[in-house]
This record gives sequence, structure tokens and C-alpha cells, in this order.
Amino acid sequence: MVRKILKFFLYLIIAFVCLFIFQFAFSKYEDFKNPPPTPEERIKTKERNERLNSCLNDNIETYSRSLSELRWKNIQCEAYADGAKVDFNDNSGEKEIEKLKDYDQRYDKCYTEMTVAHSRRGLLKSNIELSSNVRRGICKAYAEGEEINYEGKR
Repeated sequence: MVRKILKFFLYLIIAFVCLFIFQFAFSKYEDFKNPPPTPEERIKTKERNERLNSCLNDNIETYSRSLSELRWKNIQCEAYADGAKVDFNDNSGEKEIEKLKDYDQRYDKCYTEMTVAHSRRGLLKSNIELSSNVRRGICKAYAEGEEINYEGKR
């Protein structure tokens, strides 16, 4: 009986040692496959993040009145942080801003009207998750330009 118990513990110890060796070998493989960044890469990443954060903070202060303008300027910030030359006074993105404003307005209108309709018929209380998923899907399509006759449309 004692021999069986000792044999069991011996196998258990061997299993733990094998597991430890496997984990060590796998971590070394991961380090080889995805080497850690070099000090130069870390510095470049840090500088990029500083440029991006500075630009984004300026945008939040300047363009916070319009979500669509903020999105457009944030796209420019990404390009600036990656090293591209960006003219922040360039208004060539105005059409894109107008599209985003239109998208936001159409989405908000649809979402509000559908919320009222779902509330009136009780779907909001009985199955809020279904109601939310339906509203998001339909309003996204409507905001992208599809002509949908959604529930509650005025």
C-alpha cells in the first residue's frame, strides 16, 4: 500500500517537472518567435504615442463641439503620429465631415424614434437586449443611406 502511494507521488513529481520544462521551453519559443522590442523601437513608440496624445488632446479642446469633426481630426493625428506631413488647416476633408455629421444625425433620429416605439409597445421592458440589437442594426443601415421603413419612423 505504501509503495503504491510512493509510486503515485513519484509520477506526480515527474509530471510537474515535465510540465515546468514544457512551460520553460514554450516561453523561450515565444521569445524567439516574437522578440521583445529593442530600445530604439521602444523610443520610437514612446515618441509616436507622445505626438499622438498631444494632437488628440488639442483636438478634444478645439473640436469637441462636433463628433464628426473630431473623428476627422483624429484621423489626421494618426497620420501625423506615424510621421506623415499633415496640414491641419487643409479643408479637403470637409465633405467627409459632412458625411459623418449626416450619419450621426440620421443614426440619432432613427435610434430615438425606435426607442420610443419599442417603449410604447413594451419591447423595451420585456426584452431590452433584443430591442437594443435591433435598433443598432437597423439604425446603422439607415444612417449609411438605406431607405428603411423602421418602426416609429416619422
